[in-house]
Order: sequence, then C-alpha cells, then structure tokens
Amino acid sequence: MKILKLTIAFVLATLTAAPAAMAQKEMSIGGLVGASSYIGDFNPGGVLYKPAAYFGGLIHYDFTEYYSVRVNLGGGTLRGDPAAYKGRLMPNVLQQQAAAFNQRFFDAEARLVVGFLPYEPFEYDPKKRSFAPYFAVGMGMAYSRGAPFLVLPVAVGAKYRVAYRITLGAEWTFRKTFNDNLDGWENVRTSSAATINNNDWISYVGVFLTYQLSDKGCCHE
Repeated sequence: MKILKLTIAFVLATLTAAPAAMAQKEMSIGGLVGASSYIGDFNPGGVLYKPAAYFGGLIHYDFTEYYSVRVNLGGGTLRGDPAAYKGRLMPNVLQQQAAAFNQRFFDAEARLVVGFLPYEPFEYDPKKRSFAPYFAVGMGMAYSRGAPFLVLPVAVGAKYRVAYRITLGAEWTFRKTFNDNLDGWENVRTSSAATINNNDWISYVGVFLTYQLSDKGCCHE
C-alpha cells in the first residue's frame, strides 16, 4: 500500500508541477505504437517473445536541451505459452499445470529523460541539434488481471526532428514490475524477500511521433 501511494503521488506531482513551470520548459504531445512482450516464468530470457500490439499517448516537457520529463499512457497485450519452452521453463513451473495466456494490460508512467546530445525541436538550424540518443528512468502503475501494480521503466532510444515542431523517435523500454501474476503463474515464495526476484517484466519496442505546441524552442528567445 505504501508503494502504491508513493507511485500515485509521484505521477500526480509530475502532472501538476510541469504546467506550473511552463515558462521554463516547452510542451509537446504525441502518440506511440509498437510491440509489447513479457519475460517471466514461461520466458526466462527471450527478447521480443510472442510480441503483441501496444498503443499509447505521451506528453513531453523540455527543461533544457538535455533534460526533459515525459508522461506516458498506454495499453497492450502480453502473450505466452509454456509449451513453446518445454524443457526450458523456470524450475518452479510445472509443465502439466501451466497454461497459455493472452492478457491485456494498461499503464501510466512518469519518466526523467536524459539526452546524450543537445536537441532542439525547432528548425533554427536544420543541420544542428536535430538528433539525440537518450536514456530514461521513471516510475508508474500498470493494471492487469484485475489488479494494479508498480512498474519501474528503464528505456533507451533516439529522436530526430523530421520537420518544424515534429519529432520522430524510437525506443526500447523494460518495465520491472512488482507483480508475479502477469502469466497467471505465481512463484512459490519462502519469504517476503523473494518478491523482487520472482516478479515478471514487460518489454516494449516501438516508435513515437510528437508535435511541439509552443511557438519557440526550449533554449531560444
């Protein structure tokens, strides 16, 4: 319960504090599309295991040419089948009891985005500050199988200014979840300390497109 309250407070603080400081940063909005997949008992380490569609929207606030905050809202599907990993399942999974699943999920996240190069969404100079790889970390909540749970996203990606005010980007996100029931199979725990190691992960890879709403760049008058 404390984790849930902390997460809700973090997301709400991001949503309320950002508009109050619009004089110091610029806002853009957009959408994203890609593929979601899961890592857990039925998939110990495969990348993009049984990918399914993921869609979402985002609000982006630029503080400087390097730092920004992003809020994501989205939803997708997670799929898995223990029969596909026969003989390679986690030791706790009983082949005769585990069942295939196809499960929807929804999430809301707030992230701190750190760029490795200066980026300017406006076309002051089309040859400069038009491309930037980035790293992002954050906190959020997700909902699946009738219950909410905490997620900790870590992402790497890159963005490119394709036109005045318009940015195209691609990213890969791994979400550490505090939930071991995404696949319908919960591990046997001998103590509360086992919770972190037993939880499932959500992976997402995709592209996004944003439009800058302000009439000036984040770092120019």
